[in-house]
Amino acid sequence: MAPIGAAIRVSGGLMKTGVRETAAIGAEVVQFFSGNPRGWKAPALDLADASAFRSYCGAAGISVYIHAPYLLNVGSPDPAVLANSLAALAECLRRAALVGALGVILHAGSSITPDFRGEALRRLPDALGPLLDAAPPGPSLLIEPTAGGGAALASDSASTVEYFAALNDPRVGLCLDTCHLHAAGEDLSTPFRLRKVLRGLATAVGRLDLLHVNDSQDPRGSKRDRHASLGSGFLGVAPLPGLFGSPVLRKVPMLVETPEAGAGVALLKELRSRR
Repeated sequence: MAPIGAAIRVSGGLMKTGVRETAAIGAEVVQFFSGNPRGWKAPALDLADASAFRSYCGAAGISVYIHAPYLLNVGSPDPAVLANSLAALAECLRRAALVGALGVILHAGSSITPDFRGEALRRLPDALGPLLDAAPPGPSLLIEPTAGGGAALASDSASTVEYFAALNDPRVGLCLDTCHLHAAGEDLSTPFRLRKVLRGLATAVGRLDLLHVNDSQDPRGSKRDRHASLGSGFLGVAPLPGLFGSPVLRKVPMLVETPEAGAGVALLKELRSRR
């Protein structure tokens, strides 16, 4: 069965804050930022805290993921932004190994201008390949398509398939977000349609490693990345049973990324139990 959990805060420490939030929401899988999500440099990592958290999650059977900061952009035409992005991503992978994380989630990036899209896709292997060669063993790099705004390199099904074909690296996995797909224009309005989109992308890319389950504050095709608590946005609860019952999705971890995470986790667990 797919483990269900949420994004947690760890600003007070992995053991002090992270474990408390994990227990409070009954998470079976967690995700967190190892620093400021909108900053380049992460604070120093407390190695003892990281080791204790790794042991706690291992003993409890809780899977862990780290989300890279939003500023990172491996599609940028600016050499300085690209260099900073790769350096920050390397640090995320290092920290992920220390806390026993299964993967690091990275937004697919933007070419900034449509004219640079082809070049941005062409150079993906040269940007990410050497970084992955040097990364510590353990965590995978998971690419997350975005909502489609601002010359996004991957957002809907077609652009995501194109992105992974250009990258062509079996070490890189896929993380999907229901809010992003909805905002990018995909029709997720019924259980059948939601399942069809997710299954289609998993098949086309060759894998699906993680799923962010979020509602959307905006209508389909808005290109706006604004999460809403499950059942309170334009997606609603009706499509969510489509997350369960498909062999392709059966073991894919699911994470809620909204402030009311506990209610979202409880809802998904209830839907899972019906299958």
